[in-house]
Amino acid sequence: MKRIAIVGTVCGERSVLTNALSAATGLRLIPCLPYSDVAARYKLDTDISDCYWPDSFEYCLGAFTQRIISEQKSGDSFISEGGVFDEITWLMCSFPHIELIYQKPIIKILEHIIVDYASKEYDFIFHVASADLSDLRSQCLKRLFICRNIKYYIIDTTDKEGALNKMLQCLGDVKK
Repeated sequence: MKRIAIVGTVCGERSVLTNALSAATGLRLIPCLPYSDVAARYKLDTDISDCYWPDSFEYCLGAFTQRIISEQKSGDSFISEGGVFDEITWLMCSFPHIELIYQKPIIKILEHIIVDYASKEYDFIFHVASADLSDLRSQCLKRLFICRNIKYYIIDTTDKEGALNKMLQCLGDVKK
């Protein structure tokens, strides 16, 4: 059984590594759903930057639900691009300039549910970390892993072949 999540805010790098790991292991790839797909399903604004709090929460919850459905259909082995962390870190970091008095408890509840799911469902979590220290979402993701005591592996993407080899080494001798 190998349930793998590859997370991080450097989406291009993450996608390349996710596809490479899927090809190297033969495990099914569950791609990250584009915002437009989730927005169309839940009748949200088509531009993610125009999302205000209610739509942002609905997007996060909708994307989480769709990902769970995809992962559960995949059985015991898959590679999930973004895992369930993409949307929660986006939501947690989307409104830094607003004091979210009522929304913070709701975000915390959703965070707890997502962390609980990830802790039970993922065997491996690889974090494609951003080298940019001002990347708020990347820092939020690291903080989430540390505060919630989630085991993860940091992946440096400066050497993509080395990054893939590190992931394969962490997984053990996974063959096609």
